[in-house]
Amino acid sequence: MVPFKNGYPFKRTPKVAFMFLTRGPLPMLPLWERVFRGHDKYYSIYVHALPGYKLIVSQGSPFYERQIPSQGEMDSELEY
Repeated sequence: MVPFKNGYPFKRTPKVAFMFLTRGPLPMLPLWERVFRGHDKYYSIYVHALPGYKLIVSQGSPFYERQIPSQGEMDSELEY
């Protein structure tokens, strides 16, 4: 016997997650922006950089506010 499920209770759109590990500015950033632009519902972007590095992009960029904090940054935010 194989369990059977008719479907999902909600509409699903498969997504791909992209994690960019970088020590500084993203190489080929304009190319990546062209690849991602207009396909927002099909992907999630995460940028993980060294502590202290701030990714600077325009508000229209798919990379805008996609930087996740490094462990060192999180520790300093938790200090009292």
